[in-house]
Amino acid sequence: MTAEHRYTRPEESRAAGLPEWLAGYLDGSDLLDKTQAARISTVDIDGWPHATLLSAGDMVALPPDRLRLLIYPQSTTTANLTRDGRLALTLSVDGGMGEVRLRARRLDPPPEVDLAMFEAIAESVRFHRAPYADVTTGVTFAVHDPETVLARWERQVDAMRATP
Repeated sequence: MTAEHRYTRPEESRAAGLPEWLAGYLDGSDLLDKTQAARISTVDIDGWPHATLLSAGDMVALPPDRLRLLIYPQSTTTANLTRDGRLALTLSVDGGMGEVRLRARRLDPPPEVDLAMFEAIAESVRFHRAPYADVTTGVTFAVHDPETVLARWERQVDAMRATP
């Protein structure tokens, strides 16, 4: 690595499928150990970026290329995805920031899930890295009631996997 301050183009891939770093993080296992929130960016009705954070218990990767997400039905993110379908997901990984651009469609969740469900297909992957520094963490969180939260997350992951 170098201390030089210069623009470095992101590594880009249009290969079909979710990158391993995302599929592994969102595989539905060890949820309480996965305390980095993924930043989801959508486009609002006025064309502005809109960001939200989701946990590993709110998403599950279905390799090779699908990602399922659960979001509050009344949220701006749900409105944006229902209207437009485009989203970008970013996560701190391997000393940089991984970004996946996806297209989402709304699914009918099972009755036991009172959230909006979306399935997104990966379209492109970018990896951003600075030559002078490593990204060491993204937005992280501490769960207040691990037993209750884990039970909810596990139900959600099971429901996302089971939805046709």
